[in-house]
Amino acid sequence: MLPRLAIFKILKGIFKRELLNDQDILEKATDKIKEVFKSISAQKITNYEVVDGYETDSGNIFELDTITEQDFEKEWRVFHSNPNRKAAINEYYKMDSEGEKGFADKLESNENILMFTKLKKGGFVIDTPYGNYSPDWAIICRKDGVEKPELGIYFIVETKINKDHNALTEVEVNKIKCGQLHFKAVSDLVKFDWVKSYEDFKAKFGVKENEV
Repeated sequence: MLPRLAIFKILKGIFKRELLNDQDILEKATDKIKEVFKSISAQKITNYEVVDGYETDSGNIFELDTITEQDFEKEWRVFHSNPNRKAAINEYYKMDSEGEKGFADKLESNENILMFTKLKKGGFVIDTPYGNYSPDWAIICRKDGVEKPELGIYFIVETKINKDHNALTEVEVNKIKCGQLHFKAVSDLVKFDWVKSYEDFKAKFGVKENEV
């Protein structure tokens, strides 16, 4: 779908063009062009717009990732919510890492977290040059449980456990940027960001810990 002039410039810059007769090399070159195109497209995005009439399917958003018997073989793989706490929307959630399991445990132990859920992959999506992107968590806090409630109490969180910013890939950085611009367009009450730990979550979103 590239313009003809762009295709011409790409071909003109290729040495040993006869190598493109090899299907494997041609496919690798095509994939590389797609990667660069997606990266440049993502970097050039400066804002999102809300389309009139667009509605999200809450059934898809809050649907759960499938949990199998094998998942229960690893203690961290499945989060079992506390029935006495009732902050988690569902009883069981499938975790992607041991760090995510610890993150969920700490969310549940903080009484300033009114409600939270892990979002199903592909359930709630943000359109990006890389395709549909699904954040990890939706979290609602008590108004008096955040340092600046005027900035919102509804949070969408992407967890990159134990990763510093310089360890994020270019694709991860660009997807996070798209997420931030998306929610900026959607509502002033919803804040989106990525975190590397529960402590990082509290710091970035201004969430208070339980009062002793």
